[in-house]
Amino acid sequence: MRNTTHIKSTLLVVALTVSSVSSQVFALDNIADANQSAYTTAFKALDLDNSNSLTKSELKSEKLFNNHFNDADKDNDGSLNQEEYTNFKSKADQKNVKRIAKDSFITSKVKGNLLKDEGLKSLKVSVKTHQGVVILSGFVETEDQIKQAEKIAVDTEGVKSVKNSLILKKD
Repeated sequence: MRNTTHIKSTLLVVALTVSSVSSQVFALDNIADANQSAYTTAFKALDLDNSNSLTKSELKSEKLFNNHFNDADKDNDGSLNQEEYTNFKSKADQKNVKRIAKDSFITSKVKGNLLKDEGLKSLKVSVKTHQGVVILSGFVETEDQIKQAEKIAVDTEGVKSVKNSLILKKD
C-alpha cells in the first residue's frame, strides 16, 4: 500500500513537471509575437523627442540599458532605433523566461526527489530556485532529515548550490 502511494506521488510530480515545463516552452515560442506591439508601445513612450531613436538619457529609466546601451547600439550611432531596441529587449526577455523555466524545472526535480525519500516528510519542505540556487525551508523532525534534504537537493542535476533553511520542529 505504501509503495502504491509513493508511486502515485512520484507520478503526480512528474506529470506536474512535464505540464509546467511544456507550457513554459510554448510561451517561449510565442513571446516574440506577443511582445512586438508592447515593445513598439514602450519605444514610443520612451522616445520623448519623437526622433524615432532613443538616446542614453531617454533610456535612463530602463535599467537593462544602463549597462548595455552600447551592446544594443549595433550601428554605433549613439542612439537606438526601434529595431535595435526591440531586438535587444526581446533577447533579454527571452533569456529571463528561459531562466525561469529552468529554475521551475529544477524545483520540480528537487521536489520529486524529496518525495521519493522515505525518511522525509517532503510535503512539509518548501523548495524554491533562483538562477540554479535551491532554497530549502520548512520544518523537519530530525537533524538527519535536514542533512538528507540538502544532500538530495545538491545531488539533483542542474543545482548550482543549496541554501538550507530547514528548521527542527520543537516539541
